Amino acid sequence: MKQNSKIYRWVLISLAAAIVVLAIAASYTVGIVSKNNVVARIDSNIGAMESYLQKNKDAAELMTDELKEDYAAKTRTVAMILSQDAGFMTDDQILEEMRVTVNAERISVFDPTGDIVASTDLSAEGTQVREDFRGHLSENVYTNVLFLLESDSPTIVAASSLDSGNGMVQITFPTDNVISLLQEADLSNAASDVPLYTSGTTAILDADTLEYISCTDSSEIGKTVGYGASLFKKSKGRFDVIDPDGEKAMLRYQKSGDYLIMAVVAYEDIYDSRDLLVGWVVVGGALLLAVTALALRMGMMPSKDPNEDA
Repeated sequence: MKQNSKIYRWVLISLAAAIVVLAIAASYTVGIVSKNNVVARIDSNIGAMESYLQKNKDAAELMTDELKEDYAAKTRTVAMILSQDAGFMTDDQILEEMRVTVNAERISVFDPTGDIVASTDLSAEGTQVREDFRGHLSENVYTNVLFLLESDSPTIVAASSLDSGNGMVQITFPTDNVISLLQEADLSNAASDVPLYTSGTTAILDADTLEYISCTDSSEIGKTVGYGASLFKKSKGRFDVIDPDGEKAMLRYQKSGDYLIMAVVAYEDIYDSRDLLVGWVVVGGALLLAVTALALRMGMMPSKDPNEDA
């Protein structure tokens, strides 16, 4: 009886150890697979965002080229009209009518030396032609448009030479409408198309300010990311953070031009399938252990002698 009891304990201990080893092995292997799957999905989302950004950039460049052609045509037309009659250059009313017609902020006319001779802006008296255009004053045919939207004072300025090298007309156009067109306004909704698990987020940040431009959580747009800028120094990387819900999460990012694409997934989401599987292994193992213990107990019970009833 004592020997049977010892075997009974060893069987149960061995079975329990096997269940523990199986649970640990399942946790480790499935955890690795789960994490790799999440990383693959994050990379897929980042790739989709990068393609979107490139498409958006191409569209902005195409729009810029079209706008430049339009401003160049307007400026060249004004130069041709002014070249037909020198009196137009000093007629304030005609210059003002031209300014309104081409929807400009200011029209200025410069002589062959680059000194101003007329302008719709009275405060421009004494100024000279923009340095970018000065080297082209002697050219008979010259037209150019500058989009200087990255400066502290955004400017769109165009210039075209007057016929026979008689000077140059310089036109300044308003920037508000152009900036609103060229701004990545559509980016604010870009991340909503690439959700990431139940509580994960995909976001596009300004690479310099780390301000949210787009995010699956729209309430974050306009805010600055709460993680230190020093963590984003590399072109791409991954590190652990504490998300807004107080959960430990994995953050993966990649820079793309002027933007930083970022994805954050809580480890609770990453290991959800692993935890579920381990839970089933533990519950199933416990049931198996209980059934085995019961079977062994019944097997070790002494058999009843039928002669006793007689």
